[in-house]
Amino acid sequence: MGYQAIDIPGRRTIFDFACNIENKLFGFDVKTKDLDSTRYSDGGVCAVGNLLKFLANDKGVFMIVEFGHDKSTTKNSSRDIEYIRVAPFHCLPENTYRIENLGTGQVRLNYTINQVWDEIEWNRSYSDFLDIFCDLAVTHYKRVKADAEKRIKSIEQFKDGGYQNFRFVR
Repeated sequence: MGYQAIDIPGRRTIFDFACNIENKLFGFDVKTKDLDSTRYSDGGVCAVGNLLKFLANDKGVFMIVEFGHDKSTTKNSSRDIEYIRVAPFHCLPENTYRIENLGTGQVRLNYTINQVWDEIEWNRSYSDFLDIFCDLAVTHYKRVKADAEKRIKSIEQFKDGGYQNFRFVR
């Protein structure tokens, strides 16, 4: 098929498998989406820094592979695959991306690939994506910084107020 498989290099890898196609690195992150509305299905992707490193330093193309599945219509406990969607991460609609405050910032998806399929901007450049994503990241980190400063002040006031006399109650 014209590709060369690549070994997964380590813990901070953002993809589940990768290959080279015409000397271009493609990393594929496999997502499973439980279509049962009563079950939790996470939209977590990777850390902000790891994504930017992969795109900028490794010059990689980050692909999302999504399997939508539901309970099987048969009596066994298997799952039926309802759809499979594959899209470049940088082409997803702008409102699909969000960053949560987990460690250094965790990139998450607001929607499944299937939900935004008709809105994907297949020709979006990396430059256009990075304009969107970097603005999102800066906004996130400014908010996190403000929250951290409030917490620091609160703890300092607590300490200055004599925490030795504080009794912790469960």
